[in-house]
Amino acid sequence: MDLQSLLRLAQITEKQVLDVGITNREYSATRLSYENRNKLIVFRINGILEDTILFSNIATSRRDIQLLLGAKVLEEAYTKLLEAVNSPQELEVVEFSDYFVEVDLDLNKLPFLKYYREDGAPYLTSSVYIACYESTCNASFHRTMPLSKDRVVLRIVPRHLHYIVSKYSEQQKDTPATLVLGLSPLQELAAAMSPPLGVFEVSVGAVLTGNNKVVKTPRYNIPVPVEASIIVEGMISRTETALEGPFTDILMLVDAVREQPVFIAEHLYISRKTPRVVHAIVPGLWEHQLLMGFPREAQIYVETRRVVPCVNAVRLTEGGSTWLHAVISVSEKCSYSDARLAALVTIAAHPSVKHIIVVDDDVNIDDPVMVEWAIATRCRGSEDILIIPNIRGSTLDPRNIDGVGDKVIIMAIKPRNEPASKYRKVRVP
Repeated sequence: MDLQSLLRLAQITEKQVLDVGITNREYSATRLSYENRNKLIVFRINGILEDTILFSNIATSRRDIQLLLGAKVLEEAYTKLLEAVNSPQELEVVEFSDYFVEVDLDLNKLPFLKYYREDGAPYLTSSVYIACYESTCNASFHRTMPLSKDRVVLRIVPRHLHYIVSKYSEQQKDTPATLVLGLSPLQELAAAMSPPLGVFEVSVGAVLTGNNKVVKTPRYNIPVPVEASIIVEGMISRTETALEGPFTDILMLVDAVREQPVFIAEHLYISRKTPRVVHAIVPGLWEHQLLMGFPREAQIYVETRRVVPCVNAVRLTEGGSTWLHAVISVSEKCSYSDARLAALVTIAAHPSVKHIIVVDDDVNIDDPVMVEWAIATRCRGSEDILIIPNIRGSTLDPRNIDGVGDKVIIMAIKPRNEPASKYRKVRVP
């Protein structure tokens, strides 16, 4: 993506642009993003590829994503996102040389940043890897730590890229792949989703962005959106590994150091459109939470509404890092059993969720004080708290063991067999 495209997106999200000029690689992006949540931060650092600019805070609220998706209300944004998954767009392949040019291979010129003092090294947070096995292609985020001019180590969890790497490894082959930087926020949102294997995230992003043009990389024929700023073409090694981390995760905790696969770079390409822009996603802050959590929230909303139509709204809360905690709002006409079923469907739709609170629709789901008030006045522990022990959850949760822990459902709705007036909050006159 180029700077003009970014500024157009800033107009869509109604964000003021804060251009801070040249800053350093350590901690500045974190501090600037944290102190200016509602502003688009644009900055530069020395020693990286020429005509490359970094940015943060393009999508720091649900409203930002709603506006980027062209949705009038939040529920429409959920629907647009999931419809794109169900009806991905066919991609149009265009000439590679019209959009990209090769430069000398030196990965040290990529914009590696250090975000927290606890981080083990500078790294890339918006690096999307694209790989294909036979007719199955995948695009997904993988944080990336530098090793040398032609090697980086990336974190791979057991999802679709892991599957593709394993299929090549079974044949005693390395995995052809591209490291891509500078995608549009909506292509990034698609890459953060987990559609079924075989649904290519770039095709989903094409629906969201309205741009289905891709190039095929010269060496390995891997499809990459034309909007990308930087493409690194190479191989994910089946034998070469390196220690990766420690880095800060979405819960603002420090992840463990692990032995992870090495990506061996062979070619470096940059967009002909300048200046190029690369997203600096600050770990644990709002953009990280929303990129991961918003698609899951959409899934929860659609699935709970399908099974329990009296569900009004859902939120993965900021206090739970938009990942572990959900609040479900139901109509006051919703039966207790249906309201509890909605909580169970939430677990199925987003297995990483840990604690679920169900409230009536007279409680503002976006006000944590009101949600806590509902728990205080409408929940009786012996009747309204359900604990489901030893069930698969998030591997990020430090209280889980090998990803297995407990789920807790808190029913904070008015008892349906008592007068509603007993639980009605008075209004300030």
